[in-house]
Amino acid sequence: EAKRGECNRNPGWMIVNCCKSCDDKEGFGYLIDSEVRCDPERLNSTIPAWKSGSLDELFTKWALGDEYKQYEPHVVSSPDKVHGAEYEGPWVMTFDNFLDDFEIEQLLKGASYDGFQRSTDQGKIVGGSGEMAKVTSMSRTSTNSWCRNQCENLPGVQRVSKRIEEVTGIPQNKYESFQILQYQEGEFYKRHHDSSNANNAKAAGHRILTFFLYLNDVDEGGETRFTNLDISIAPKKGRALVWPSVLNEDPNSTDVRMYHEAKEVIKGTKYAANHWIHQYDFRNANLWGCNGSFA
Repeated sequence: EAKRGECNRNPGWMIVNCCKSCDDKEGFGYLIDSEVRCDPERLNSTIPAWKSGSLDELFTKWALGDEYKQYEPHVVSSPDKVHGAEYEGPWVMTFDNFLDDFEIEQLLKGASYDGFQRSTDQGKIVGGSGEMAKVTSMSRTSTNSWCRNQCENLPGVQRVSKRIEEVTGIPQNKYESFQILQYQEGEFYKRHHDSSNANNAKAAGHRILTFFLYLNDVDEGGETRFTNLDISIAPKKGRALVWPSVLNEDPNSTDVRMYHEAKEVIKGTKYAANHWIHQYDFRNANLWGCNGSFA
């Protein structure tokens, strides 16, 4: 693999799993130490997506801007209950007309390439490489498919990611690949948070924003419920649900109010997809194996 250039194409995986080969070929052996390999300066990962105040600025723009009306924005929750919000609290918004049928078909087609697998969590760090073991999730019973390679090249998938980039103003190098989800009857995801202050130690930083897309209507159940806010959002085909995981005044700190759960599907099947958006460059950090796993 080293002779075929994989140490440069997939350096993180190769350094962790074939360190001697990459050291002999490229002199990469010293990068087995994750603190050296994942140093933000070495990765050129020092430009944040958000500074203090950026969060409020973005959601206010969505609530008021004429250019977003085509997506049917709705303010579910906002600080001081401004802009017609139903609830007072941290920002939560929906766009009820964000996806069209072709884009939904493309996302589901992309999921079919690798198929849906039982959802996993990250386990303990393995040695000093920074890699974390995958463990079967006990808190969620859904299946998922990561949209990479062939899936990411589908025109409808690219169109959706580009639209998210345009409305957020955050470049796609800060996005995780689409996670496409399937919840069958009886399946759920218990209360959880999309980020934590531990992420500050990772090169890509916090997941600052979740852009969650509903790909179908569900006969009963499957709501996204913000447990600390007592707010529930029902699945609706074409709807986007968006919320931050960090504080407006300090986007490097977790907003503990944003815990949520996927309620059990009572009748039917739920399909969804999401981009998790990071404070710093995710893709380069991922290439070098600096996010706890290799994608």
